[in-house]
Amino acid sequence: MNLLSHIFSRKIFLFFACLVSFIVNNGIAMAQASRPNILLFITDDESWFERSIYGESKLPTPNFDRVARNGALFLNAYSSAPSCAPARAALLSGRNFWELKQGAFIHAWFPREFPILTELLKDAGYRVGSTGKTWGPGVHPEGAHPADLGAKVYNEAKLDATQRIPHISVLDYGANFGNFLKSVESEQPFFFWYGVFEPHAPFDPDNWKRLESEHGIGLADILIPPITKDTEATRKNRANMGYEICYADQRLGEALALLEKKGQLNNTIVIVTADNGTSVGRNKGKTSPYDSGTHVPLAIMWPAGMPGGRTVSDFVNFSDFAPTVLQACKVPVPPSMSGNSFLNVLKSDASGRVDKKRDFAVTGLEWHGDVDPASKSFRAITTDTYAYIVNYSNDRPVEPYTDPAAEIASEELYDMGNDRWQGKNLIGNTAHEKTRQELKNKLTNYALKTGDPRFTGDMSTFRETRKYVQERKKNGYKNTN
Repeated sequence: MNLLSHIFSRKIFLFFACLVSFIVNNGIAMAQASRPNILLFITDDESWFERSIYGESKLPTPNFDRVARNGALFLNAYSSAPSCAPARAALLSGRNFWELKQGAFIHAWFPREFPILTELLKDAGYRVGSTGKTWGPGVHPEGAHPADLGAKVYNEAKLDATQRIPHISVLDYGANFGNFLKSVESEQPFFFWYGVFEPHAPFDPDNWKRLESEHGIGLADILIPPITKDTEATRKNRANMGYEICYADQRLGEALALLEKKGQLNNTIVIVTADNGTSVGRNKGKTSPYDSGTHVPLAIMWPAGMPGGRTVSDFVNFSDFAPTVLQACKVPVPPSMSGNSFLNVLKSDASGRVDKKRDFAVTGLEWHGDVDPASKSFRAITTDTYAYIVNYSNDRPVEPYTDPAAEIASEELYDMGNDRWQGKNLIGNTAHEKTRQELKNKLTNYALKTGDPRFTGDMSTFRETRKYVQERKKNGYKNTN
């Protein structure tokens, strides 16, 4: 072979080698782009109206606002229940809380028979980690999901003494997330549950001073929704909580900065929400059947996979989260999940109502540990225009339970267009009787379709679990297994 032929042959070889390398590397890049990372950032006890971008509060929450502006702000996101353990179980399992047997109750357990998001992603090759609060409080007997939920827990990093604030977690969330990111292999997709404990009560009584000195928000600037009385004590209490909301938002900013530094933000689905509504104004907030108890903030961005700058009015529920994430990650959605993916909503470039079928949310509660055992459980259905609530009495004998209608203690109906703080119950108003019946039928149909014991009449598991958690309460919530 002469020199010219040798050079030509070498160029051909190098060309094809480069072409193969390009195809392989591009294939890897495409595979990575088709398998997004997931950051689930979830706060504890926060209603939708607390975040400034919703236009109600003056609290500075620039990082939540950033996620919303670069992705989608959801106007109608609902927790399955206004109580942390059942709400988080619904999010993980892709099922309504009432479909989770003992998992429907706080201080009980989360049955392993229900596949959960973290374990499904782990089995699909994702690196899965968590910090802070995940599912709980509850116990982990045989047959229940373990405390780590199949994830590697990163809680080792703690704030030093000079950084600590009373009643705020000592965890250095950002350092823990950073340690997790260091453990992720370069081509491995990841899921991280970033569970901050804030803004959960009790609050440091001096937080309102910190809110003013660090963020410029004084007591006069504090939002006082009509769910609670406007007094100086209330303003201070809400300001004390508000400081923790700002603190949580700063932690979100740290997480976004870490993702940017790692070059991972573009292909990460960032989901920011809260497990249930505010604990300030408890009669209409956390544990209550009202909008302030179940209507939560939600912003989602995915720079590589969804258009930004949108405000979406579709109703989404916590039971929809797992199917959505699994579909985005190209992991099969188990048939056990009754929630519905809203990936089509994320990928749309439209604002407003994207999916016309998403026009209502169903929520409820069976038990919250510090509520009187004879208090009401409830189910509620909320639409753009009305909210219908069914309250149940729990002071009847344990058995028999043959007539679900006999368990109804009271009904409520609210005009959400003109009375969004739900101050005037329209039950008994003949002008709204047709609406009441329509919503009752819609609620009943959905509840029967998803096997809600309150509607099927098969309440044995719920009543046994209620007795169990009542015993745990008497024993100071020590393990009674």
